[in-house]
Amino acid sequence: MRRRFGRLAAAAYVVLIGALAVAGAVHERAAYYLVAVALTLPAGAFALPAMYGGYAVISAIGGIWLPVARPDGEEAAWLSTGSAALNVAALTCAAIVNVALAERVLRRRHPSHH
Repeated sequence: MRRRFGRLAAAAYVVLIGALAVAGAVHERAAYYLVAVALTLPAGAFALPAMYGGYAVISAIGGIWLPVARPDGEEAAWLSTGSAALNVAALTCAAIVNVALAERVLRRRHPSHH
């Protein structure tokens, strides 16, 4: 029973982080991303630079073929969508890494509970 609860809690944690990241993308608010990064520490420390670096890569590579801004000066839809998807993926991956790290620590502390 304890193991099932642990897996359910881990899944809920990953879903929560994914939902925060999606909310950040949909509402275009940094606060959602920052809460998700804070909740994913320590792995979130790697997600944040991946998000910013990934944006630069998407913009640079995509900008070879497509304009990065609309005529009105706003960011192009393909760039907004691509960076939002990257943010969701990076934060969700950070949550999954944290779950794996937590399971590893728990296994070391309680070796009989595989």
